[in-house]
Amino acid sequence: MLARMGLTLGSLAPMPIWAQTAGFPTGPIKIIMPWAAGGGGDVLVRAMTSAMSQRLGQPVIVDNRPGAIGTIGSLAAARSPADGLTLVYGTADSHSIAPHILKSSPYDSKKDFVAVAPIGFTPLTLIVHASHPAKTFEQYLQMARQAKEPLTYGSWGQGSSGQITVEALKQKAKIDLLHIPYNGTAPLMQAQLSNQVSSAIVPVLVADQHVKAGSVRMLAVTARERLAAFPDVPIMKEMGVEIDMGPWLGFLAPAGTPSAVVDKLNSAITASIAEPQVAEVMKKMTMVIDKMNPADYQKFVNNEYERWGSYIRTARITMDL
Repeated sequence: MLARMGLTLGSLAPMPIWAQTAGFPTGPIKIIMPWAAGGGGDVLVRAMTSAMSQRLGQPVIVDNRPGAIGTIGSLAAARSPADGLTLVYGTADSHSIAPHILKSSPYDSKKDFVAVAPIGFTPLTLIVHASHPAKTFEQYLQMARQAKEPLTYGSWGQGSSGQITVEALKQKAKIDLLHIPYNGTAPLMQAQLSNQVSSAIVPVLVADQHVKAGSVRMLAVTARERLAAFPDVPIMKEMGVEIDMGPWLGFLAPAGTPSAVVDKLNSAITASIAEPQVAEVMKKMTMVIDKMNPADYQKFVNNEYERWGSYIRTARITMDL
């Protein structure tokens, strides 16, 4: 039968990896950005597109589809063809938090996506007003434990990675704090600068100018090691609180995207991050770069899904959109 069909057993063997990717990409690559244009993630991804395009030989475009904690754009990506031509800018908020915190999640982070390549993570910092009596993170924790009523802290939104990070802090340090959510980092910083909240959790980039101006004080950062820009600010882990990183950022693709295609995309993205113009943007954003192959990144994303989910379940946080 094989002879009559002009086939051999060898011709039925799986194509080698080089053959599966030889023609990829066959057209423009679209990166769905589940957040508004002009935000930090949007600026970073757009800085990467030129370098990615040069390596992949096709245009790389950004498609902004913001809303609903990143779930609108992420759902659009999950429903796209699994051919490697559609990626989504995934974050802890959209893929580790939203599926746990929403009463009805529109997608399954672990089943509907495949991890492609990491970018890194954004260190967060706990800040207080310059006049706050706590001069150190240790003093702040002591004040929180001794307070008759919970100290207040502000985040940039209900269900944000900022809120969940402080919920983790509460659980690990065994303190009680009262959450005051704001609609974005700008109103949150206004509240902190006017002393409306006892403390606030923000990305280091947001706090930077106010720290340098002497208006606020950084007590600790969520990172694996001290940041080069703020060598005197301790990491939380140094102070006995096991929180060693902030929200992660990276690229994912629809489930079913061929592994050989994912490998090629991972190589192009990793190389693009190393480009000077991209590295400079990441430096300004005080981002910590992570490099992983797709298999390791998939394990990381799965572990992050469980890590953030455990904090949310313990705190019993839910949201309706």
